[in-house]
Amino acid sequence: MSVIKPALQYPELITHLSGANNYCWLHFRNGEKKLLAKPISYLECELPGFIRAHKTVLINPEYVKSLHQPPRQKMAGEIHLNNGLSFPVSRRRWNQVVDALAYRISPISSKNIVDGSDSITSPRTISLDITLPEKSILLVTDDEASALLMGQTIEKKWPNYRFHSTTQANHLPDLLMGVSEEEYPALLILDARTTTLERLHTLQKLKQHPQLCRLPIILLVSPTDSLVTDGYRRQANSVISLQDGYITFAQTIERVCQFWLLTAALPGAVATKTETADGVK
Repeated sequence: MSVIKPALQYPELITHLSGANNYCWLHFRNGEKKLLAKPISYLECELPGFIRAHKTVLINPEYVKSLHQPPRQKMAGEIHLNNGLSFPVSRRRWNQVVDALAYRISPISSKNIVDGSDSITSPRTISLDITLPEKSILLVTDDEASALLMGQTIEKKWPNYRFHSTTQANHLPDLLMGVSEEEYPALLILDARTTTLERLHTLQKLKQHPQLCRLPIILLVSPTDSLVTDGYRRQANSVISLQDGYITFAQTIERVCQFWLLTAALPGAVATKTETADGVK
């Protein structure tokens, strides 16, 4: 179980599972896969939200693109994922699969699930509002999967905070200068692993502003000494050297939020650090 539990810790990163006798392959969103010494029937119990489309396939419904009706009687249907893969849907499981996916289809297009159109919603993405509500967390990243994963983590662990993400950082200083201090995000995370110069420039501009400099800003960088030095030179509150991998990202985000939302005492916010990830003390 020491190997299986970590592999299933973030099911939102798993697109599907494929069984092979008493073993099962876990396929992740980023193309990685992991072999577990458990049959697919065991993992089906561990992942109750996943859909058993076939005796050898277990699918995460968040990554389903479309479902195609069997072309003729006694033939299998077909389910398509966002990554381009497709799998058969066995005849005896067809109704179960349709029912499991029905809640993800708008009432207008409910018929289209069996006609092969792309009526099923893609994994939820989170976008930046024009104004930031109180008690919010903002992530700037180019990686849609990281934004999705962080949003789900915040929703589960810190439901009192609203999560926002955006791919652009240049507009943030002007945006934040246009709102009241009460509407500032409680935490701002700049992912500089791919778009480095823009993130560093935004960090510097925010920290040079007499009011915005109070924002707790975390800079995520690739593991190089120069980027860490550049981040602290521009007065980031924390610079985190992050290896590739979504599980590493998720674990890091949990630790960052645990510290900055629950432990760190910021000016004017000492009395508010009574909430825990499970509720209020």
